[in-house]
Amino acid sequence: MAQSQAQRQLQKYDTEIAVLQVEFKNLDQKFDTQVIEIKSQMRDVSDKMDRHTEATQDMIRDFQESNLKSHNEMASKIAGLEKWRWMLVGAGVALGGLSYSGIEMLLGLH
Repeated sequence: MAQSQAQRQLQKYDTEIAVLQVEFKNLDQKFDTQVIEIKSQMRDVSDKMDRHTEATQDMIRDFQESNLKSHNEMASKIAGLEKWRWMLVGAGVALGGLSYSGIEMLLGLH
C-alpha cells in the first residue's frame, strides 16, 4: 500500500513536471517572440533617429549658408555706408579748411 501510494505521488509529480515543462516551453516561445518584436521596433526607432539626424543636419547646413549670405550682404552694405561717411567727412574737412572767406571767393560773393 505504501508503495502504491508512493507510485501515485511519483506519477502526480511526473504529471506536474510535464505540465510545468510545457508551460515553460510556451513562456520561452512567447519570450522569444517578444524579443524579436522588440529588436524590430528598436531597428525602426534607430532608422527614424538616423533620418531625423540627417534632416536636422541638412536644416542646420541650409541655415548656415543662409546666415553667411545675409552676413556678407550686410557687410557689403555697411562698407558702402562707411565709404560715403568718410567721403562726407573729407568734404567737411576740406570746406572747413577753406573757411568762410575761401568759400566766398569760390562763389564770387566778395
